[in-house]
Amino acid sequence: MGGKAFLSLLPNATFPRLPPAVYTSLKSSLLPRLTTLFQHVGVPHEAPEKQDYGDVDFIVACPLTAVGHEEIKHALGASACIPSAQSDGGGTHNFALRLADYVPPQPTDAESASAETSEIYVQVDVNMRKDLQDWENVMFFHAYGDLGMLVGRLAASVGLHLGELGLKMSSQALVPTYSSTFALSSSMPDILSFFGLSMERWKLGFVTLHEVFEWLASSRFYAPGRLSNPTSRAKSRSTRGMYQAFFQWDDARAKAATSSDNPPQEAPQATDREAVWQSVRQEALVFFGKREEHDGLVQANERRVRFKASWNGTKVGEWTNGNGRLIGRVMKFMRQTVGEE
Repeated sequence: MGGKAFLSLLPNATFPRLPPAVYTSLKSSLLPRLTTLFQHVGVPHEAPEKQDYGDVDFIVACPLTAVGHEEIKHALGASACIPSAQSDGGGTHNFALRLADYVPPQPTDAESASAETSEIYVQVDVNMRKDLQDWENVMFFHAYGDLGMLVGRLAASVGLHLGELGLKMSSQALVPTYSSTFALSSSMPDILSFFGLSMERWKLGFVTLHEVFEWLASSRFYAPGRLSNPTSRAKSRSTRGMYQAFFQWDDARAKAATSSDNPPQEAPQATDREAVWQSVRQEALVFFGKREEHDGLVQANERRVRFKASWNGTKVGEWTNGNGRLIGRVMKFMRQTVGEE
């Protein structure tokens, strides 16, 4: 947010963007303070080639004692706090810290501000996750700038959904008894393995955006132009520079491949696409060991649908000549005796 959240609480404060040296010094200074409160503390890998930073984001999990936003504020030495709106105390808490209390004065965009009317602050966000698995997923999904969003686009291109909670698929065969959304895995290493992406390479880090894009393109599901989503790109164009940069790189790659002797695979038509998506979903069920669970739910749903079609108020009404009270008693007895299936 870069301090925008604190405009009403600290009207005279300035929140300049931080040069890399200041950002790194501040991160190193604050991290030990949070390790006294949480078992897991980290900052997602920053985007390659980033010139400056609007705030510092910490991801934390597994508190060592009872910890809320006030305890975090005290540990950080923050001047102001905007707590998360989550009722359980989780989520992201925003803190405003006087920059001079943590790092030596540095040239910033705020030099022109009058010392009498302005103080230089930095915003620090602390995102509290529920457990280690959740922490690991968020650390992955927020690492290297917009890379998590791009891997999400890769998943969507083959009919899957990837987010902080893991990989999911849609299965209409579960409706109406269950939700159509079926969880496949919450393990990012396993998910990357399914996509054909190297977690070891990810751990080594990326120095340039080109390295990030080449890593994403190493997926077995990648084909130039296939990930493009004009609607999503338009919504993200003004604020997600890395996200848009990837599609510019991808467009150039698609054009180059078209003019070469080995043109890229054409994006599948709607009917072909659904067939591809269904094939990928079936493969995913086997890969993640979810076939038996999924098929069991499908069978339970089919039994429930058959039961409701043959055993409902209309049918019982026909058998009881429309006696409303008797209909209710018979249906209640059957539910108690044989259940819903």
